[in-house]
Parts: sequence; C-alpha cells; structure tokens
Amino acid sequence: MHISYLKIPTNPMAAARYAQALRPLFGRTWARWFSIPTSQQKVVKVAVLGTPNAGKSVLVNRMVDTKISAESPKRNTTRREILGILTEGDTQLILTDTPGIVAEEDRNIYESELVRSPWEAITNIDAALVVIDAAKRLRVAELQMLAKLKGYQKEKGRKFPPLYLCLNKIDLVKPNDKLFDIVEFVTSKADFEFTHYTCAPTGDGVFELLVDLLSEAKPKPWPYPADARTDLTLGERVAQVLREKIFERYYDEVPYQIGIEIEEALQLSSGPVELKITLNARSESQKRVLLGKQNSRRKHLEITSGKALFNVFGRPVNVQIHIKTSAEARGARS
Repeated sequence: MHISYLKIPTNPMAAARYAQALRPLFGRTWARWFSIPTSQQKVVKVAVLGTPNAGKSVLVNRMVDTKISAESPKRNTTRREILGILTEGDTQLILTDTPGIVAEEDRNIYESELVRSPWEAITNIDAALVVIDAAKRLRVAELQMLAKLKGYQKEKGRKFPPLYLCLNKIDLVKPNDKLFDIVEFVTSKADFEFTHYTCAPTGDGVFELLVDLLSEAKPKPWPYPADARTDLTLGERVAQVLREKIFERYYDEVPYQIGIEIEEALQLSSGPVELKITLNARSESQKRVLLGKQNSRRKHLEITSGKALFNVFGRPVNVQIHIKTSAEARGARS
C-alpha cells in the first residue's frame, strides 16, 4: 500500500477531521504510520475538572478510546491524577483526569491529597475542561468550584488558561431546552471559551469537543509516543479495571484502600492472557464480603474483570483471584 502521497494537515481542526476520516483504515493510532518531524509537532495539555460522579473518567476514556480510568458510581473512584493521551495528526492531546472536587464542608472526610490534586493540576496547562452533570441540580461543590475558578481568572487574568464547559449526561435531560438554562447560569459564574454537550458512554458530542481542545495546541515535541494512551503501566491499568469491577459489585461494602497485587501474568504467542491477582482485604469480615457465599462473588469478579480486560490486552483474559487479609499477606512475606 502506497501512502507517501498523503499530506498531513497542519491546522488542528483539519487534522482532527482528517484523522476521523482515516480511522476506518488505520484505527485511532493512525499517526504512528507517519513520520511527523519534531519541528511540526504540537502539544496541548488539558486538566479535566469536576465534582464526583460528573462523568470525568468515562469522558476521558471515551476521548482516548480505551479504558484507563476506573468508572464507577462510587464517589471519588479516581484517587490520583491519571493521564489520558491521544495523538491526532501533528498534535498530541494530554488529558489529566483528576479526583472529584468536593465541597469545603466535606473536605475533612477526604484525604488532603484528593482535595489538593484537582487544583494543582491547573498549573502548566493549556486549557481546563470543566465537566458538569447536566442531569442533576447544581450542588454546593459545583458552585464553590465555579467561584474558585472565577477567582483565579480575576487574579491571573490572561495568564489563566481558557476554560471549556462540558455539560455531560445530556441524554438524561428532558426536555432538552433545560440545557440552555444550565449554560446561562454556569457561564454567569465563570468565563468559558466554549460550551459542549456530551454523552460520554455513547460518544455524542465528544468529537466536536476534541476538535476544539486540539485548537489550543502549542508547538512542542510530543512527550509520549504516538500510540501511547496513558502514563499508567500495564499493571496499573489492570488494577484500575479491578477497582472498577470491585466498586460495581460491592459499592460501599469495600473501602477504597483495598490492595491489588498482580502476582503473575502469562501471555503466550497465541491464546488468552493468564493473570493471577491477589486482593488484600483489611479484615476477615471484608475478606468474607469479597469471597461471597461459596466463593460466588469472587468468581463473578473473575469473570467480569476478564471481560473488561479484553480492551486492555486486545485478547481474551483469564483472571484468577486470591483474597487475603493484610495480616495474612504480611505473614506470607515475613
């Protein structure tokens, strides 16, 4: 196949549309087929902000077209900053998925790192994407977040990065004209460059959002390879999937701090990936919860995790889970 005649558009919006047209041929990592000179490369760094359960992680996963962050209705499933990376044409988009911003009166409930992390992420970025759950009434946490962003805008002026508003979960808003009331209210609280309407699970509105974010790119060599999707290691991506499935199945029965260790990973030239994983429960009672009656919950977790990990490995995955208490794990190591 001869592709030497293809010309890469230098305009970010044209490059994004060009990539969209080529995806059926090459997939989303089509840029790796071409040699983009370092002098022509561009980078845009975007911090993704929002309150818990606004759908930030689902949106980031959709934008980079793979699972990197755990998705769960459990508050603050995202416990640390996670980078999502997408290279389109000559531009590399780096998204920082941040922990949910909580109301000031709730901050003593959460670790100080979770409270600081979202605001630390807005340093050294080209834009900030503010994600709001359009299906719910604005709460104190959203109002405080908008007030703080407005304060930063007044304090730093043009030095503060542009804000993009993303009303997410629009499929749950009936009638649709309610969205305009939300936009009018939110944009009165802080200054936004653009407003986008998305449904992250279906991808509605995501392409248009990507095009606008790519337009903020600055000339700079790519910090990551063209086919990179995240800064997480493969083991960390596996752990993210396990955390998601644990929270889906157990929700409030299991704490955030459950330990996940990959004991063994075998991937032969053909056939499924074999994973042996240990979950470290904090107590015997939590261990019993994780196991379930006659190991039913553990078996269910093995099956659902294996199915979800297909998207990470690109082939079938067999998961074997062993559950220990923290005391048992320490005893085994001593």
